[in-house]
Amino acid sequence: MKNLFLIIAVLLCLAGVVTYLTRADHDGGTTLVWTAGLSADRIEQVAAFHEWMKKTGRVNEKGEPIFRIQLEAADNQSTLIQAVSGMAGDLIDHVPVKRFAPMGVLEDITDFARENGLDPGNNYGAARDLLMYDGRQYAYACNLAAPALLCNADLFRKYGMEPPPEEWTPEEFERIGLEYVRRANAGKSRQEAFFAGAMPNMILPLARSMGSDMFNETLTASCLTDPAFVKALTIYNRWVDELHLIPNAAEIASESADKSSVNSATIPQLVSGRYAMISIGRYVNMDLRRFKIDPVHLSFSQYPEYDFKNLVFMSRNTAIYRGSKHKEYAKIFLLFLASREYNELLVRSSDGLPPNPKWAENNPEYHTPPGREYEGNLHTNELKWAKTIALPESLSPYYPLAEDKIGYAYERVAGGLSTPEEALKLADEGIAHSIRDTVKSVASLRERYQADCELQKKIDEYKAAGKKIPAEWIKNPFHLRYYREKNMLEETKR
Repeated sequence: MKNLFLIIAVLLCLAGVVTYLTRADHDGGTTLVWTAGLSADRIEQVAAFHEWMKKTGRVNEKGEPIFRIQLEAADNQSTLIQAVSGMAGDLIDHVPVKRFAPMGVLEDITDFARENGLDPGNNYGAARDLLMYDGRQYAYACNLAAPALLCNADLFRKYGMEPPPEEWTPEEFERIGLEYVRRANAGKSRQEAFFAGAMPNMILPLARSMGSDMFNETLTASCLTDPAFVKALTIYNRWVDELHLIPNAAEIASESADKSSVNSATIPQLVSGRYAMISIGRYVNMDLRRFKIDPVHLSFSQYPEYDFKNLVFMSRNTAIYRGSKHKEYAKIFLLFLASREYNELLVRSSDGLPPNPKWAENNPEYHTPPGREYEGNLHTNELKWAKTIALPESLSPYYPLAEDKIGYAYERVAGGLSTPEEALKLADEGIAHSIRDTVKSVASLRERYQADCELQKKIDEYKAAGKKIPAEWIKNPFHLRYYREKNMLEETKR
């Protein structure tokens, strides 16, 4: 109860500060609303924006910014309701583009982005599918992440082991993990230390490393019954249920975790030594740097995978509300997100990957922050992998709810309700049912869906015949990169 009152007090203080720092110009100047939530980081970013406006000469006769940004809290559901009803803020944060753009509530910024270097081709190419819909761009990233396995290197050395390699197979993960758990729990009456915190999110990249994905090439059907997913789910469940490399649900529930962590309840477990590694990105340092503890030496490894190395790429996007009366001003804010000032703010704060990687690539303060050398290869590796092996989750326009059916399947297996094959079949059927309902109820999708299904038949015929597939037929970003690396694509000549 004491902690609850403390949290409420902090939030009230933050709200007061937000009101003060993001209030409209006293001279009655224009104010744009950014529905980005209330946090110390967002407050700092808004203040930096106002200073950037002055620095770049975007000021009135009194030397004040020609417009200001005001923060407003809202979740995706309330924001969508506001947007559809014509009441959304000028700038919408945390935008799932594939869900919002089809409803016509986002401003198309394709030409503006291309002319000003804000298009994915000039930044993180893999972010394309997170920012675009139907070949048009509707958002720009505020920050990004390619989560992988963050390791407490001190723990490994404490038990006479080296931190894990940057790349490893599931078999290597299992062998190293068994040895670590044996050493870390030696002489204890029960298991207290685990090799890793819960990470069912690695099931998708593990299946992808074997050549499969959640959806087919045209995003018209689920592929969760593919043997690759059965194997990936079976492997992960073995690590939890049989080998106890990872805690099960009951063991997680019994932990008296320190809830002071902003990003994940697993972070205190990494620091305390209960977990040797957790699934997270460089944004972990927003917590670690605030903890009053001795520095923890870190190392960053990929998930254990097979041939096709990959990570899941994520971005926190901001888009311009199509109904905004200040779209040209809103575009200036997007320019700020790509600026040196904003990106260096993210470099210093470690609030995810900066949206414009050029300000980090050759920047020593990014790769090895002064005085924080113990953060190891975390920064370098996440940026490198974001630009090389990271891919967003495939999102189908015919499955707009995008429910986590892989997590659903794992929970059934973990609860003893289904075998991996049964659980994935149920998940697959759930997606198929949702796709049928969506296509049936949304008239604008029916013709497109039928065309994509016909295209899928052609793709299947080409695959069966061993013929290269025209790249323009592929709608799924995973298959596009996978087939390209496997020399299975027929690229369009220009």
